[in-house]
Amino acid sequence: MSGGGILVITGCTASGKTAALEILASRLDLEVVSADSRQIYRGMDIGTAKPSRDLLGRVPHHVLDIMDPDGVYSAGRFAEDAASAIESVRARGRTPLVVGGTVLYLLALLGGLDDLPRAHPAARRVLLDMESSDPGCLLRMLARLDPVSAVRLGSRDLVRILRALEISLVAGMPASTLRKGGSGGVRSRILVLDPGPAELRRRISARTGLMLEQGLVEETRTLLEAGFGRRSAPGSTLGYDRVLDMLEGTLDATELQDRIEADTWRFARRQRNMMRRLGPVSTWDGLDAGPVLAALAELEE
Repeated sequence: MSGGGILVITGCTASGKTAALEILASRLDLEVVSADSRQIYRGMDIGTAKPSRDLLGRVPHHVLDIMDPDGVYSAGRFAEDAASAIESVRARGRTPLVVGGTVLYLLALLGGLDDLPRAHPAARRVLLDMESSDPGCLLRMLARLDPVSAVRLGSRDLVRILRALEISLVAGMPASTLRKGGSGGVRSRILVLDPGPAELRRRISARTGLMLEQGLVEETRTLLEAGFGRRSAPGSTLGYDRVLDMLEGTLDATELQDRIEADTWRFARRQRNMMRRLGPVSTWDGLDAGPVLAALAELEE
């Protein structure tokens, strides 16, 4: 990728990334490259906390709303799409800013992931059909093909079990032997929004309540009626999965908000741990554009 380095603003879910953009939009002629693995899906707006239409009208966003909820996307494809978007933004004389909390996407863009086989939609469909008819069979298969990955992943992470199997089958060798930590080499500055545990929990609670008020249940029902249920993105996305539980009668409506909040808090803690893989970062409070301007100036030197 030609041009200057990449400036990334990241943070856990509900850490204030979109609010920070409002501050930056008044100071910079910028365009955003979204690094969010759920905001790529059309129709999943409320539950993924997509930017408002007003902000999208003022600040162009890329890698957002690019596929239906049953589409297959990968960190490798994100790296290609994001790099292309960054180049086109620079060609227009504007400032590209990568914003999002999907650490695997950021690692892929910044050279922190290995060159692994692309997603294989046909293989995934077959594997998912097998799991549907015989729950647990994918983990058992992975234990035979790649016991290191099977032990590391455990039984609950079907998405990563599926990916490890896909890599092992396509490459003809265990995924664990192919993962070496990437090549690195992409010049970047990373600013992390971290309001602290107590404030983050408060924000998660407030945002969950707002999502439900805005119509998360109705949005999930619309997706379900369109054929996007358990086997597509809503089935593996925070908030939507619990609404599906409620619509299927396995979760009482009075418990919905508490369950979503608890899930989101656990997810945020995992995000914080994952962000250690990004290497050197700087903490930013999101209130003052100064650190962002300084980082951009440093990348241009």
